[in-house]
Amino acid sequence: MVRFDPFKEIEEIQERLFRNFGVARPDSGSRTYAPLVDVLDDAQGLHFAVYLPGVEPGQVELTAENNTLSVKAERPFNRPEGVQQYRLEGTYGTFVRSFTIPNTYDLTKVSANFKNGVLYVDIPKAEAAQPRKIDVLVG
Repeated sequence: MVRFDPFKEIEEIQERLFRNFGVARPDSGSRTYAPLVDVLDDAQGLHFAVYLPGVEPGQVELTAENNTLSVKAERPFNRPEGVQQYRLEGTYGTFVRSFTIPNTYDLTKVSANFKNGVLYVDIPKAEAAQPRKIDVLVG
């Protein structure tokens, strides 16, 4: 199933119009996109999977501060000299995705792993949010 993105449709129409009139797209140097993200929650915490095909691990910047987790990366497109571009459907450019993380998670213990073009981020639940057994005294 393909996710519907109305802005992508508008962008494709604009590209066709510019191409038909032989005009270079005004912002053809750098485009912004948002990668797909899965967010799961279980007893241990939050688990993110950020899909970054074609992005090198060194191009990924992950920050956590003030209850916000931010992922920033760049996938540049370098057109070889002497090559004419007819269609460009890949996602290129820079992006920043930010997520507000509730206080029930501990942003000081974030761990991240990059494997096969996917950035995996784990945020454990805060100690105060963990269930704990309370002894009941008798008498």
